[in-house]
Amino acid sequence: MNTPNEIEFERQLQRRGRLDTIKELEKQESKNYYSGTKSGRWTLQDHYFPFAEALREINAKALDPKGLITTRNISMCALYMKHYMEVLNPEWIAAVTLKTLIDSYVRQKGNAMPVKMANAIGRRMEQEFEGHYNKNNTDNEIANAARKRSSKKHSNPHYRYRSTNHITKKKCIEKDIAPFESWTSKHRNRVGLYLLEVATMYGIVKWDKVYEDKKQRHVVYTDEFINQIIENEENLIARAYSDYPLIEAPLKWELSNEPAKLNHSGGYHLPELRKWQSMLLKNGTDTVFGEKTVELLNTLQSTAWRIDNRTLELAEVLIEKRWKIGSCLVCEIEKPERGNAPAYIVEDEEKLKVWRRETSILHEAYHRETNNAYRTRQAVSLANEYKFKTFFHSWSCDWRGRFYPQQPWLQPQSTDFEKSILKFRDGCKLDNDSLYWCKSAIGAAYLGSKISYKERVKWTEENQKLIRQIANYPLDTRNEWAAAKEPWQFVQLCFEWNDVVVTGKEKFWKVPISADSTSSGLQLLSAMRRDCVGMKYSNLLEPETDDAAPEDAYTKVLEIAKQSCEKDASKNYLLQYLKYRKVGKASLMLSVYGGTPYGIRQKIREALNEKHIIIDKASLSELTKEINKASKKVFPAAYQALKWLRDLAKAAHENGAESLTWSTPTGDSIHCIKYDIEKTIINTTFNGKIVIGDFNTEEPDTNKEVSSFIPAVVHCYDAAVLKESFNDWQHPITLIHDDIRVLPKDMDRALDRIKDGFTSVVSGDALARLADDLGVSEEQLPRLPQLDGDLGNVLKSRYMFN
Repeated sequence: MNTPNEIEFERQLQRRGRLDTIKELEKQESKNYYSGTKSGRWTLQDHYFPFAEALREINAKALDPKGLITTRNISMCALYMKHYMEVLNPEWIAAVTLKTLIDSYVRQKGNAMPVKMANAIGRRMEQEFEGHYNKNNTDNEIANAARKRSSKKHSNPHYRYRSTNHITKKKCIEKDIAPFESWTSKHRNRVGLYLLEVATMYGIVKWDKVYEDKKQRHVVYTDEFINQIIENEENLIARAYSDYPLIEAPLKWELSNEPAKLNHSGGYHLPELRKWQSMLLKNGTDTVFGEKTVELLNTLQSTAWRIDNRTLELAEVLIEKRWKIGSCLVCEIEKPERGNAPAYIVEDEEKLKVWRRETSILHEAYHRETNNAYRTRQAVSLANEYKFKTFFHSWSCDWRGRFYPQQPWLQPQSTDFEKSILKFRDGCKLDNDSLYWCKSAIGAAYLGSKISYKERVKWTEENQKLIRQIANYPLDTRNEWAAAKEPWQFVQLCFEWNDVVVTGKEKFWKVPISADSTSSGLQLLSAMRRDCVGMKYSNLLEPETDDAAPEDAYTKVLEIAKQSCEKDASKNYLLQYLKYRKVGKASLMLSVYGGTPYGIRQKIREALNEKHIIIDKASLSELTKEINKASKKVFPAAYQALKWLRDLAKAAHENGAESLTWSTPTGDSIHCIKYDIEKTIINTTFNGKIVIGDFNTEEPDTNKEVSSFIPAVVHCYDAAVLKESFNDWQHPITLIHDDIRVLPKDMDRALDRIKDGFTSVVSGDALARLADDLGVSEEQLPRLPQLDGDLGNVLKSRYMFN
């Protein structure tokens, strides 16, 4: 059978995607969850606010002595509906009503009996009021128990409600607290009928007779509402396709002076797929990409990939045995049986309770682990599909100019495990120089990249026996390789080393070797300011000795913070927290990428929680201050630049700019615009989170633009370094943000190019150019002076990319 060409293959992806979408819609229909599907949400989004307004108006008229409401049920219910709208706002009631209506439509496939429809609406409303009662009219223990159980994952709304109801009533009786008083069926139906009649006046449904049974009135959905559901579903299905890798090289992108969001020239071969995938990852800005961006996109798209069958087969065995290692996630327990309690347990009420509780915990664990392992299962399944195929990824950029594959599966910007099942189609023969990089990569995958190249190479040379054992007996040695920093990439490198270097079974090395920017944001800002201190600690300078390890800015921050706390007796208690590298990392990482003081504090708390250390609020606040102070000592000029960039964005807005646009040294025009989003979030008790509002306002949000500006500048410049370095690259390459992956024989050339590219991008006064682009004069915002650092020293750096 002939291999289908790319056009036919993409048509298969289209058919497959549509079938999967239809299957998922049918699955949600069967579960009565259609309102939670994308097409269901699209339909309801237009109706939430208008329906809530109609609810207000109709109820107000019913309460007005002069009002004319002809429906008797609305008049009878108006008073307590007024109270209900004060307890739960009209938007909440509208959301629950509309969700019930659309779920009922799909379940009934059209007409429905009024009593059943009213009962369904009334029941959901009762559940929401019960949730509100438990939250506000019981004690904290009952409220927390109800909240925890009603939001329990891996359980459907019916069982969540039943168990929540059971737990809260039981606890209320124990504590002599009045439980929620269940509505009578008559009241439930009356409330449901009231809301059904509002929906009739609003225009979603109407009352009519149907030919099948003229004696019984039915609720009939209006043509407009039905057509809206059908249209949204058809749009969803029409846009569906399986976004898997391509089997032929993607179409090349063409240079255009138009915004990248309008450029659909490259990527998929089918025009109907390309129209959903522009050169811009999300079509929100008017960023325009220059020639070097286009060239690098096409270079990335020309890199051919294969599945690494060795790691794939190893993963399949581990999954079968339910052994979880690293990011290869599996459910480690068998699916528990439902019911079938032994006779001796059934006969003992207390034992039966314990058995049910333990079985419930097992079921929850099984569903949780199974859900968590979904990506692993899907990756393995697709890897088997592509097992003997050469494949490619089409690429696009986000609005800042960073590169991303358009296909989310079998791509290099993923987990450690998923990276390990990929290799380049085209390999290289090894010489002494490339052997050095192979050894370094193996040592880094096992120990991490915070040690010197010499130490990485030394570890590989001293552990040849272990590497061979792992390659030949990966199951027996799983505990050894599972301990690696990147276990799956480590075991893949062991396989490759054994096959190419040890046994000579393979002539060409095909596993990518990586080099990651040590700290691109701090490197860029320090180099722009020519700050020797910041350049030193971001590894832009030549190491002091050949054996020196790369500088670790995070550890340096901890050292300076320790010195400060040791000098001040009142702060000695903070020393216990200054032992963990991630504590030092929090401030540096988040400050450069737009982090808030609150965000930095939370990141430090998370770092300590990982070590099972609890810190009180006052201590956390004091610790954060010390970490921030130390960070500014390690990177003084970079932190000045961060404040200056924030002032620059504000000054541009003061000049009347509604968006921020600037150019990069590689010819891109970056456009930053953020819109104010008017939305209301309703966290219903049993019907999930409902987001309603206007997501397409044309009102710029200048505060968001200011907070986005700093990380955007950093990201567009770290992308510019790669564009300057690799736009005309002729060898296999892939990118993971500011991480490059190439063949070992190409690494020396790649690192040399990066040094040249970096110095080119930050040459001159990059910050002053930004101010000029944004139209901010020197009188408005004085330019930051450059210091005495020499960019020429960057060319001698060893660990700039590490």
